[in-house]
Amino acid sequence: MSRRWLKEKRKDHYYRKAKSEDYRSRASYKLKQLNRRFGLIKKGDAVLDLGAAPGGWMQVAGEAVGDTGIVVGVDLAGIKPFKEENLITLQGDITKEETIERIRAVQETFNAVICDASPDISGAWDIDHFNSVELGRHALRMAGQVLREGGSFLVKVFQGSLLKEFEGEVKREFEFVKVAKPKASRKESSEVYIVAKGLLKTPVRYGDILEVEITEQGRRPGEGIAYVDGYRVIVEDGQVGEKTRVRIKKATRRAAWGVKV
Repeated sequence: MSRRWLKEKRKDHYYRKAKSEDYRSRASYKLKQLNRRFGLIKKGDAVLDLGAAPGGWMQVAGEAVGDTGIVVGVDLAGIKPFKEENLITLQGDITKEETIERIRAVQETFNAVICDASPDISGAWDIDHFNSVELGRHALRMAGQVLREGGSFLVKVFQGSLLKEFEGEVKREFEFVKVAKPKASRKESSEVYIVAKGLLKTPVRYGDILEVEITEQGRRPGEGIAYVDGYRVIVEDGQVGEKTRVRIKKATRRAAWGVKV
C-alpha cells in the first residue's frame, strides 16, 4: 500500500465515521443506506451475509434484526467472532456446495441473503467485471436454495457489459429488482448493487415464452386471463377462447403479465 493511498483512506468520510462508531468497515454505511431505502432487513429476520469479512455488514444486519433475529456470516477468510450470540461466523467458500450444508446446519432458511463480496482484483477491467458477475451468480444460486418465499437479495457487482444480463437473471427470481449505488460507495468505484425483493416460487417467470389458452376476461378492457398450473397469467389484448403465445414481462407471487409474440 502506498503512503498516498493510506493518506487518502484516512481522509475518507466514511472510513473516519466507521472508526468513530466502531464499525469494522466503511462498507457498513452502504448497507445502512440501502436498507433504509429498500427495507431489505427487518426485526426478527434471519440474514445470510456472503463474503462477510471483516464483518461490517454483519454489524448493520445485527442491528436491524435485533435480539430476536440471527445473522450468519460466511467468508473464505476468517471473521473475528462477535460478542453477540446471534451473530454467527463461518469460514468457507461460497462457491462450494459443502458450504451450503454448513450454513443449513446453523440456520435452515433465511429472510434475506446479502453479498458484498469482491473477486481478487487483477487490474484488468473486463476480467474483474466478469469475475464479479460470476461471484454474484454463485450468491444468487445460494439465495435460491436457502431464501424463504418472498425473501430479499442484495449483491454487489462491477459495472460492465454483463450487468444487464445478470440483472435479467435476478429478475427471473424476484418480484422487484433495481440497480442502485449508495452514497457511501466511492464515486470512482464501478461497483453497483442489485437489490431484489419478493423471491418467487411460481411456475412462470420474467422472460418466459409460453403457449396459453385464455379462459377468462380480465377486469380491464382487453385483458385476458390464462392459467399455468393454477397460476394466473394476464395477457394484453386477449380474448376468451383464444390460444396464443406470450412473453412474460412481469411476474409476482400472485400473477404474471404477458404480451403476445
